[in-house]
Amino acid sequence: MQFIEATYVGNFIDKQMLFDVFDEVNRYFTENNIDVRLVYIGPLKLAPGYLVSIKTSNGTLRAYPLEALIETLYSRLLQDIKELIEQREGDDTGIIMNKILALTTFPLISRNPYFDFYEKFLGYHETITNLRIMILSTEPFYSEDLENFKMRLFKGVLHEIGHSFGLEHCSGECVMNPPGTIEEWDLRPPTYCDRCFLELKRNAEYDPGLKF
Repeated sequence: MQFIEATYVGNFIDKQMLFDVFDEVNRYFTENNIDVRLVYIGPLKLAPGYLVSIKTSNGTLRAYPLEALIETLYSRLLQDIKELIEQREGDDTGIIMNKILALTTFPLISRNPYFDFYEKFLGYHETITNLRIMILSTEPFYSEDLENFKMRLFKGVLHEIGHSFGLEHCSGECVMNPPGTIEEWDLRPPTYCDRCFLELKRNAEYDPGLKF
């Protein structure tokens, strides 16, 4: 079984909505016999000093630098893996845990180190020493329609998890098909296409990750 730590960063007004999304992702994997589960580990806390202000054409933007989020998530995953190893020493349960996913209410930005501008991301994933870090901003998915908001996030989480298991972008009717607009995203089906689904299932079963 593959376990992915799930957390959030920022001031979520409706935490139940967030938990509903995590639950729906787990329900999807359960119903489709994919051995992947999200495990909620509580909120991720970053000191207010990490927040930066950036002037844009639409006003001042407040955000956590992507690099700070990645570093914090990586440290948390390392810590939890160490504790799991200590707790299960000599007990081979076949558990795999080498991934962490965070949702944030802030936009994802990264400062270009050579030029005076910031790059903005919808979602981001990075692999560090075989550990996979995933971050998804809820800001671009926002809708006053709560059910629509949750569905957009649900598909976004499936997209990032797909990347963490080696899936590339897809051109079919699939959550791995990146949209050009939010309207396109609303038309994407809340599932993987057959090709991506089979690849995800195969990779989840044979992932040579950290076993405990």
